[in-house]
Amino acid sequence: MQINLKKSFITGIFVVIPMALSIWLLKGFFTGVDDFFSPIIDGVLPLVTGYPAYIPGTGFITGSVIILLVGLLARNVAGARMLGAFDRLIQHVPVFRAIYSTIKQMTDAFSPDNTSAFKEVVLVEYPKENSYALGFRTSTVELDGERIAIVFVPTNNLYLGEVLLIPEARLRRLDMSIELALRCLVSGGTAAPKKLQSVVPPT
Repeated sequence: MQINLKKSFITGIFVVIPMALSIWLLKGFFTGVDDFFSPIIDGVLPLVTGYPAYIPGTGFITGSVIILLVGLLARNVAGARMLGAFDRLIQHVPVFRAIYSTIKQMTDAFSPDNTSAFKEVVLVEYPKENSYALGFRTSTVELDGERIAIVFVPTNNLYLGEVLLIPEARLRRLDMSIELALRCLVSGGTAAPKKLQSVVPPT
């Protein structure tokens, strides 16, 4: 009983910390943007309209626009190079680089633009016989001449799970996109398609 409570507490820590950290960072970002831009916007509006005005949430809207613009910037070559240079700059900042790199690796793994982290969606027998779970094949290794697939199976939320090493011959590949599999997991299975289709591996 004590061991189970200890494991549950540790699991809870690893679930709560990423969630709390993400919420804290987003709150800090939007609060900072709101504090910076709201006085500017509220000062410009009277000049344009001729009336004193205060619109709550202008900082939030501005923050959302900034995120959208950064996303658009990151999707073109010039923007990707600029962000790459920013990443390299951060790698020279002690302490902060460790925090930034860890969070970035976690978020990059589930980014819709990431085509290298998850290779394909598979169905694996887990956690017991005749019980199946959705997983993502991340890579393939060779063990004593046999091809072994490394599969990540989310078990708590998307950032926590089990890393399974399964012989390629035992994998059941699914004709399902990474995005659809993620939606299925996040929704607790309610977004699952009505029919699953296996993919025959190339010979």
